[in-house]
Amino acid sequence: MGHYQISWPRGNRVATAFDIHPTPTGLNARTNIYYLETPDLGRTWFTVDGTQVRPPIRWDEHPSLVRDFRKDGLLVYLKDLQFDSEGRPIIAFLASRGYQSGPSNGSRTLWTARWNGGAWEYSRITTTDHNYDHGSLYVVSDQHYRYTSPTGPGPQRHATGGEIETWETFNAGADWQLTYQHTRNSTNNHTYVRRPLNYHPDFCAFWADGNSFAPSPSRLYFANTRGEVYQLPETMTSDQARPVLIKALP
Repeated sequence: MGHYQISWPRGNRVATAFDIHPTPTGLNARTNIYYLETPDLGRTWFTVDGTQVRPPIRWDEHPSLVRDFRKDGLLVYLKDLQFDSEGRPIIAFLASRGYQSGPSNGSRTLWTARWNGGAWEYSRITTTDHNYDHGSLYVVSDQHYRYTSPTGPGPQRHATGGEIETWETFNAGADWQLTYQHTRNSTNNHTYVRRPLNYHPDFCAFWADGNSFAPSPSRLYFANTRGEVYQLPETMTSDQARPVLIKALP
């Protein structure tokens, strides 16, 4: 029943978090979070507390279970996975009351689940208006995290994406604050912010835009750690071209 999966490496470890699609609803009922990691390219697998398990995972009450969100009546949409300086995982995810888009299921809530060495700790980032508002988590230090995602309402309300914003915590998730509004007054929704592997401060996030309700052009953007945003040229007439600065420093 497992499906949607996020993963990230740290040294010789590869960690993964995934969900289940319980019957009879299947795809539209994705819920729960599970976590496993391997130190040897998949030959052996362990839970977060070091318990060795043997895949495949065939039942939902498994030692790899992070939390049973099905008992809470919540769906789960996985967003990102990172580590702190001690190699403890931090999972970013969205919790929702239903799979249907629109206001009927209320606000969707973005969270992190952080392993503290003995238990999972949960931190509420903010709310958004669609289950597929995908973003990326940045662990600057053990106290300082950033989460960049389309959490701002976009021109296509209650649809995938919106305006790109960055939320930050300076106390390991005890509270979060909005620090950057990367896009404003956009024509189309932006979404699916991705963090490049081994990113450079001048290219820490990239994403695309598009009309969520109709066919439209889709443009590519990237941001730096200072909050500036550039758009890649829509048309190139040579091998190289300069990106267009669309949001400068305040």
